[in-house]
Amino acid sequence: MSVLTTSRQPSKSELLASFTNGVKPDQELFLQEIAVQKAWARSLVKVGVLQTTELSQILTALDEASVLMSNHQFEWREEDEDIHMNLERFVNDQTNGLGKKMHAGRSRNDLIATTLKLNVAESSSEVMDKIKLLLAAIINLAEQNKHVLIPGMTHLQNGQPIRWSHAMLGHAWALTRDLKKFEQVRTNALSVMPLGSAALAGTHLAIDLQMVANELGFADIPVNSYDSVGERDCIIDFLQAAAHLGVHLSRIAEDVIYWTSAPVDLLKLSADWSTGSSIMPNKRNPDVAELTRGKTALWMGDAHGVLTLIKGLPTCYASDLHETKIPYLRVKNDVTLTLSVLTPFITELRVNQPKAQSLLMQGQILATELANHLTEEGVSFRDAYAQVAQLVELAEGKQKQIHELTLEEIKVVAKAVSSAFIEQLTFQSTVEKRHHAGGTALIQIDSQIQRLKSLT
Repeated sequence: MSVLTTSRQPSKSELLASFTNGVKPDQELFLQEIAVQKAWARSLVKVGVLQTTELSQILTALDEASVLMSNHQFEWREEDEDIHMNLERFVNDQTNGLGKKMHAGRSRNDLIATTLKLNVAESSSEVMDKIKLLLAAIINLAEQNKHVLIPGMTHLQNGQPIRWSHAMLGHAWALTRDLKKFEQVRTNALSVMPLGSAALAGTHLAIDLQMVANELGFADIPVNSYDSVGERDCIIDFLQAAAHLGVHLSRIAEDVIYWTSAPVDLLKLSADWSTGSSIMPNKRNPDVAELTRGKTALWMGDAHGVLTLIKGLPTCYASDLHETKIPYLRVKNDVTLTLSVLTPFITELRVNQPKAQSLLMQGQILATELANHLTEEGVSFRDAYAQVAQLVELAEGKQKQIHELTLEEIKVVAKAVSSAFIEQLTFQSTVEKRHHAGGTALIQIDSQIQRLKSLT
């Protein structure tokens, strides 16, 4: 028995429109699009295409559209294909057809290229603001816990004692590099205005393009219209910067996941920024950190995807470029959301100081300090290394840390060791010896904090 369906199949034109239109992603670009539309309309008055009274009506209609779009009340029509034609239709409806005049001398090609650059510039500024908030949270947490000592690790193996704040501030310095990247993305996006390139060959109107560029915040006007309408370097730049940021955020997340794990227990999660288990009432899960680690992988994928999309296109404009907006907007929104959540998550972490103290007693982390002392007493480093390796084996056999061995036990293997040195060998003294540039002594931690604060 056959099942009849009453749902109407789309017509050829409807199916084509649903495939080719870019209305949905364009909706996120309305603020920049309307700014570009206004600037072009003003320039059309200068060359006599529009009258002053007509400009006034167009600007009023564009303002009305902006309010409706902000309040999610604008009637978006898929058959209008994109934001440009939706606005033109709306202005026509509001002004008895003046929307038909405001497209003179330009194309949707140079219009969308300009709108995207403005959006990328503003998005970069927003991301930078949020990175600075995360930086401030990391700096504050480090400053509050600058006296906490932990084992520093390489290969996830305990090596030497450091301040926990030193490890945390390492993430802060990585974020300062991200600030520079997004500042460069913003600068590059505003370096050349595509508007005036028209479809591909440049506008036929004697528009004062530098005046338009100044109004919109661009440094220069198009030099090569053929290039201007088809390049999407601003999107590539943003996605690459987001991928780099993602690497750094993922490493922050990974450290937090490790430090909050049950075996380590160095950090305590805030109940407000973690979740429980659906079955185990004893657990708190670092979901924010785990989702950050997961999301950032997708940003990297989108950066690679857009590069792959663009690499095979011919010079100038092609409809393939529509597709670059979708990953760009997805990543932009995901980056801002992730930073918005990660900042309070970091802010409310708490250091488990008793556990930090107990972690210091794992891994023989004062062994290197003893080897260094022997070299200061005239022993070659390789011989000192070998002697201390024997002492590590001896200590582990006695289930002790190397600094818990008696002076007599140490001197059996390392005769050059000084009794005064052994008496003063502590985690604190070892850390404080690292007072040179880049070290983990308190004076260097304070210096780092002050320098980082000047950047936020």
